[in-house]
Amino acid sequence: MAQPNSTAPVENEQSRRFTAGDQVNVTKEQGIPDCTGVIAKKYVNSALVKLEVGGKITQKIMEEVNGRYVVSYRHLKKSKPALDATK
Repeated sequence: MAQPNSTAPVENEQSRRFTAGDQVNVTKEQGIPDCTGVIAKKYVNSALVKLEVGGKITQKIMEEVNGRYVVSYRHLKKSKPALDATK
């Protein structure tokens, strides 16, 4: 009997630290410079990060990677949210 197809990633110690929508810093990743982004989707050992233009991330890099990059959890660190200037 076939098992149901589960699309939810298996949680492990590294992946439990992050949720979709978390602001993260990407460091020491091959292919892109250190940068910031937001987790768009979680996988077992990595996450799809939507990158933000700024710093070392140029428009050219954004076009080359289509604004997203799959990054190992080992190379992610949660960012502190920016303070809301309206308060």
